[in-house]
Amino acid sequence: VQRSGRRLEGAEPLARKHQLKLAVENHKDWRTGEFLELLRHIESEWVGVNFDFGNNFALLEHPDTVAKALDSYIMTTHIKDMGLAHYDDGFLLSEVPLGKGVLDLRKLMDTCEEKSPDVQFNLEMITRDPLKIPVLTKPYFSTLGNVPASDLSAILKLAQSGDPGALPTVTGKPEEEQITFEAQNVIESFRFARQRLNLA
Repeated sequence: VQRSGRRLEGAEPLARKHQLKLAVENHKDWRTGEFLELLRHIESEWVGVNFDFGNNFALLEHPDTVAKALDSYIMTTHIKDMGLAHYDDGFLLSEVPLGKGVLDLRKLMDTCEEKSPDVQFNLEMITRDPLKIPVLTKPYFSTLGNVPASDLSAILKLAQSGDPGALPTVTGKPEEEQITFEAQNVIESFRFARQRLNLA
């Protein structure tokens, strides 16, 4: 955390000098409160957020909540839809083509645009095996501190309604088939963005 803070402190004067916006992604490392502490410590119009719609599921935070908390800091995005499903140690998390997952994409986009009208929406469609998020194991919580039980139960409830068999997988597929599969998912996502989200 200290190293990240020092690096942003060092980068901010360069970003300000060259009027270059530096957007830090909310990744699968800090919950929103911790991320906001870092941003408020820097407090610069040149340092903000690349808001990934799906990452904070892995930290038991729903993207709707994350978007509202980060709203004025959001500069750009990784727009994506997410599929969840149950497995023995927790839940599976997977990028799926836009419109095929659990997210209200229009609602998330509206939240982003409310405080950041110039926000950019960039598709991130990774086709891979689902990530295993082992929230029912002790090691998972070793660095999370006091996460409310309501956060855990809300995400697990969402995952229980998902079908593991419906999530994309690539293991065992030849490389050419994997590439074709990902290209199809990207094309499907662009089509949905154009037709349903009014993104050119």
